[in-house]
Amino acid sequence: MDNNQKNSFLSYEANAWFERNFEVISNYNPDDDRVVDLFKKYNFDKQSILEIGSSAGYRLNALKNLIPNTNVYGIEPSQKAIEYGENNYKEVNFTHGTADNLSMYEDASFDVVIVGFVFYVIDRNILFKVISEVDRVLKNNGVIIIIDFFSDASLKNSYHHIDEFQAYSYKQNYDDIFISSKLYYLLDKSTYSHKSKDLDASNDYSDNYSITLLKKDINSSYK
Repeated sequence: MDNNQKNSFLSYEANAWFERNFEVISNYNPDDDRVVDLFKKYNFDKQSILEIGSSAGYRLNALKNLIPNTNVYGIEPSQKAIEYGENNYKEVNFTHGTADNLSMYEDASFDVVIVGFVFYVIDRNILFKVISEVDRVLKNNGVIIIIDFFSDASLKNSYHHIDEFQAYSYKQNYDDIFISSKLYYLLDKSTYSHKSKDLDASNDYSDNYSITLLKKDINSSYK
């Protein structure tokens, strides 16, 4: 099995996503960003942040403004998003690529890795490669922030934005993979309605997404 979805995102879907969502991106307000809010609530003062699927880097720019002494990096499959970001957010360091290859970053080089709506579209045959790369570049005692669909079960659905072949989205709670290793610990998880963006405790699981904060601590499980 080749990485059809990866190649498709690199070739056109990432650019198409950026164009579909340009109005939202261009009107981004960091005061409404719950990831930025997590940094404020936990009083993070981190030196290095990587966002996987950073789009144009608007969130990274907001975090740079919040924590001026941090260095912010984004890896993004959309060349159009990167071009927009390089013109508008001069302090964000961009790389064109996908999450299965973070070889441009050294081991344990980031205090924070943000993965926003990425895991659910990754080809299943490279999912653990992506997780391994995320773990490799994150420092011990660093944190991962995962934004992805909440699901009460593992679901495979057609991804309707790709027409050249049958593509899928995969809904599951990706934080479980990290937590089950006993190397990561849950610090915070909140679930929201995808439509209203409000906190949601309803049973409409198919329309929910979660923001999860995990801490990496490779020693504390071993007593």
